[in-house]
Amino acid sequence: MAAKTPDKTVQAEGGAAAGGAAAGPRAGGGALRAGLRALAALVIAVIGALIVILAVGARQIADDEMAWSLRRGEWVWLHRGPTRAWDGLLPADVVLVADPLQSGRTVLRRVVATGGQTVTFDEGGVRVNAKRLRVQEMGDQPGVFVRKETIWSKPPARANDYLLMVDNPTTRWAAAGEVKVPEGHLFLLADARDLALDSRWWGPVPASSVIGVVRAHLAEPDLWRPRLRLLRPEE
Repeated sequence: MAAKTPDKTVQAEGGAAAGGAAAGPRAGGGALRAGLRALAALVIAVIGALIVILAVGARQIADDEMAWSLRRGEWVWLHRGPTRAWDGLLPADVVLVADPLQSGRTVLRRVVATGGQTVTFDEGGVRVNAKRLRVQEMGDQPGVFVRKETIWSKPPARANDYLLMVDNPTTRWAAAGEVKVPEGHLFLLADARDLALDSRWWGPVPASSVIGVVRAHLAEPDLWRPRLRLLRPEE
């Protein structure tokens, strides 16, 4: 009887070893599943945060005052921030501002000049610091003409393009000389130059009146515009 004892001990040890080996993969599988669940929760949280951000910044365009670039019924996403965030606005940026003439109304307008720059209108065109904004005829749509205007940002100058809607291509705008934009102010224009009021009537507006800046645009595609554009002028 005593001679059989070592065999039982060996069997018991072997069984324990086998059980430990079997438990290893099960424990590893549980850790993997826990890791995947944590990753899925993180992905869901990130997607939820993005949906909230996009929903808060989304705005449907209610008019054609910024056509042909931004048309009625299309969507833009606005980056909103504190007043100091607008110190870095560039020519060609599209901003949401409080209408200087109508309390409670907000409008989209394009930055053409910033503090310290000079704006001049002549022969239907626009000059910023004596440099004319280049205009190219793109074609026509029912009842209107479409032009591409090019503006330059800070030195070294980089070209930024956008589309204008013109009711009458022979229209000329009268202006009382040059406009010097004060520091902390913006000179804003509508892209539909024959349709909307802007700094030609308002004068330069305080940068503090900016509520947000357009950074993405979901459009009805046409000859000149894709469905989705990210809008960030080059410096």
